[in-house]
Amino acid sequence: MRLMTKNYRAGSVGFLVASLVFYICLVLFYINIGQDMGPVNYFAYLLPTIISLCLIQYLTGSSLFSAELSAHILPGLAWCITFPLLYSWTYHSAWYISQIRIDFLFGTGLFIMLASLQAVFLQSRMGKSKAAVLFAVLDILCLLIPALEIAYYLIYQHCLTPATLMALYLTNPKESVDFVQSTVGVFGIVLVLISIGMIFYFMYRMNRRLSLKLITSDPDRKKKSVLYLLTLFTAVYSFFFLFPQTSIINNWKEVSDYVQQTQKYSINYTERYEDMQLSSAATLAQKAPGTVIMVIGESASRNYMKTYTPSFAYDDTPWLEQRRQDPNFVVFDNAYSSWVQTVPVLQRALTEQSQYNDKQFYNSLSVIDVAKKAGYDTYWFSNQGRYGQYDSAITLIAKTADHAKWTDDSYVFTDQVDGTLLNFLPEIDPSKNNFVVLHLMGSHIYYNNRYPADFEKWKNEDSTSTESSYANSILYTDYILSQIYNYAKENLHLQAMVYYSDHGEDVNISHNPDVFKFDMVRIPMFVYLSGEYQRTYPVRSSTLQQNQGQYFTNDMIYDTVCGILNAPSNHYDEGQDFSSPQYKFNLQNLTTMLGQRKLTEDPYIGKPQ
Repeated sequence: MRLMTKNYRAGSVGFLVASLVFYICLVLFYINIGQDMGPVNYFAYLLPTIISLCLIQYLTGSSLFSAELSAHILPGLAWCITFPLLYSWTYHSAWYISQIRIDFLFGTGLFIMLASLQAVFLQSRMGKSKAAVLFAVLDILCLLIPALEIAYYLIYQHCLTPATLMALYLTNPKESVDFVQSTVGVFGIVLVLISIGMIFYFMYRMNRRLSLKLITSDPDRKKKSVLYLLTLFTAVYSFFFLFPQTSIINNWKEVSDYVQQTQKYSINYTERYEDMQLSSAATLAQKAPGTVIMVIGESASRNYMKTYTPSFAYDDTPWLEQRRQDPNFVVFDNAYSSWVQTVPVLQRALTEQSQYNDKQFYNSLSVIDVAKKAGYDTYWFSNQGRYGQYDSAITLIAKTADHAKWTDDSYVFTDQVDGTLLNFLPEIDPSKNNFVVLHLMGSHIYYNNRYPADFEKWKNEDSTSTESSYANSILYTDYILSQIYNYAKENLHLQAMVYYSDHGEDVNISHNPDVFKFDMVRIPMFVYLSGEYQRTYPVRSSTLQQNQGQYFTNDMIYDTVCGILNAPSNHYDEGQDFSSPQYKFNLQNLTTMLGQRKLTEDPYIGKPQ
């Protein structure tokens, strides 16, 4: 009896020491990365944490750092440290005190819950092998989010942010597959699967050891009661209270809240539309009837377009280069996007909202609304999917058009090339005034999926495979623009045509705000004005010609379209209209990345191309 008491006391002391070591090491870790939990939090969470850690060791009969508990402690530690550490490495500063506290508590609670839950399952006479398999799967699932955070950091040397999660939130399975293939590749996917298999095997072996230890013990009724209470408490407290407040989930919630806000766009839409009062009765539709076309490009960067960058190795813009010699075209040399992701960019380009005002998307009017008020029949033709679970801001705007069609009328990321959009053009009534928006797939990754075989002018070679595929996609866009222009000019009495890309691209890292480069915001843009238009509105025409070399960001497209349509209203800012002599912006006061970066920071400016 004395020996048993002595062993019990020795075990209890060991459990206490292990718990203190675990707690102190995590606190020192948080201090080391530049932020601690604060003196109050040290003591507020010391006692319940130590008690819980001692209890799980006592109930399982295993030391905290024993091999059999390692399968459960790994996901717990991953949740404790992953986001704070990656945030610290990314920004060289610390995450918020409150978030560190939550991550610490959730990670610890997760470990305790997994271990106690396994003990509960084995009390129900589940076989040790079945329990080992089940909890190995649970351990891997619990590791999934930290593992994704680590993988993202290894690829981009940046922690996950709301901007990155925004792209994930608004994506769909096909686009996700494209991203994984382009980023990881087939070899990488195979390596990941092998790694998962190895981790599963390790988890299984350790869980089997724990199961074997637990199944041979016969806890008394009091011990069972404590086990059940601990399992219930940690499960409820961890997943219903702590989990929604962890750092990564908090960022995800920020994105979710944003998406939910955009859904307000349809609320009171009719009242907003009725509130728009045009200041001029002589709109373009009345003075010079015909069709106006807006073409929205995708991931097109001036860096990889011969007409903008003469030193570029591929002659991928022959039609656009010829347009520079056409007096009816203005090819702008210094256009930029306001951000590097499609939805945030276009919700500003297409509406009153911009970097330079405090208007909210869901309270704004769009280019479609302006065109309707100005006397146009409106069309939206898109070769892009509608994005994910909710209607994106773009789709909400598109649905307000009189006619809206997608090449693949489902919520998917299409593989159809942009030439499919040309099939919609005959549906436009040439006897009416038409405002037509065409949304291209352009040069979205995979680049080699964005053009037919006939346009593979440059073959993929070892050192330039990505760049050559990208150049082929730009060449195809150049062709599509020529076909849209030719058809509209010959059949639709084309009065004006505007083209711009949503954002640019870096062919090595695509367009990720977490690894921002100015390549990602340098975009092409041009305006075509018919001879009749120029005679009707000589001031606007000459202003656009004079602004050929001026600087512009595409979140001011809305006001510029208002100007081109000669449809000023109580929802129009002349200072943001590139066609107005009152345009008030220049290189010094323009920004990108939603105001976070000044255009003057662009190292490209002033250098020979």
